[in-house]
Amino acid sequence: MRFNELLELLEIENLDEFGYFEHFAALVECDEEISYEMFYKVLSDVDTETLLDLTDNYFEDILQGMPDDGVEIYTLFSTIKQALMGHLKASSSREDRVLYVDELFKFRTWYIFDSVVTCKRLKDDVKKEVTLSEALSLYRSEKLNEDQYSYDFSECLDYDLDEYTIPIDAAIDEEYDDILEEDEDLYEDGLIDRDFPVIDGEDYEEEEDDYEDY
Repeated sequence: MRFNELLELLEIENLDEFGYFEHFAALVECDEEISYEMFYKVLSDVDTETLLDLTDNYFEDILQGMPDDGVEIYTLFSTIKQALMGHLKASSSREDRVLYVDELFKFRTWYIFDSVVTCKRLKDDVKKEVTLSEALSLYRSEKLNEDQYSYDFSECLDYDLDEYTIPIDAAIDEEYDDILEEDEDLYEDGLIDRDFPVIDGEDYEEEEDDYEDY
């Protein structure tokens, strides 16, 4: 695939226009070979916050469309997402962006081309092997037709996560954001007064009187 063909696939005229969910999904899910050089060229200068949103939304969309009994593959995708987000949150140089692109390119190769899922049609036990992306598309389409399948993801679970390292700073930041969000919920629910954040059941006036006695 030539670069102008890739732009046409993404339905953009230049790289400055790349920034929507549809662009990201089309890039990752293209069933034609895309060279690493072109893949990197598309993502190298995209704003970090934009890539964070695109990565988060893309993986959440996948996770919401998984079979209920696919716990292990769900966990694997969640881990991959967390690792990619970690690379972006720690991004401070061109080298950091390379790490993100490397991992996303690796994920794309596995997800679109190399993974194998065994799908068994329940009405006649006919089996077929497809890629992960095809299996999840098949699962989503079950609501539109009569065929129902069971999905064996076991051959996909040996995905190499050794290179996925989540930067400590990024992990701490994410945990801190969760704590702040929980605190904000307490304020909004009226459980804590913003001006007088007294915890229910504790009498601070009584404690002050005790201190004055000393």
